[in-house]
Amino acid sequence: MSQEETTRTNLANQRKVASLFLVDYPHPELTAMRFTREGERPGLGVPWSVNVVVTVAGTDYNEILATNDVWGGDRLPELHPGSTHGPVTVTYSDGTAEVFQ
Repeated sequence: MSQEETTRTNLANQRKVASLFLVDYPHPELTAMRFTREGERPGLGVPWSVNVVVTVAGTDYNEILATNDVWGGDRLPELHPGSTHGPVTVTYSDGTAEVFQ
């Protein structure tokens, strides 16, 4: 696979894990997600993972997201049942961004 194809795959995976994370953690004060690197296949049963900085209520949290819908990292603020997120700006590792509603 060429570097261009790898980058394209990694960006698609970043979008996928951002979508999964927003379903799992729809905190109303979640405002931004910023991918700090492209991502990789780390092994150990994890198909692909990436580092991301998640901003909730103005505080940044370092998280690791994976395509198998597993995530971990800093302890995030409590999520109350029935919560929904507002607009979240997602910035990918290549600097492009989009807003998830």
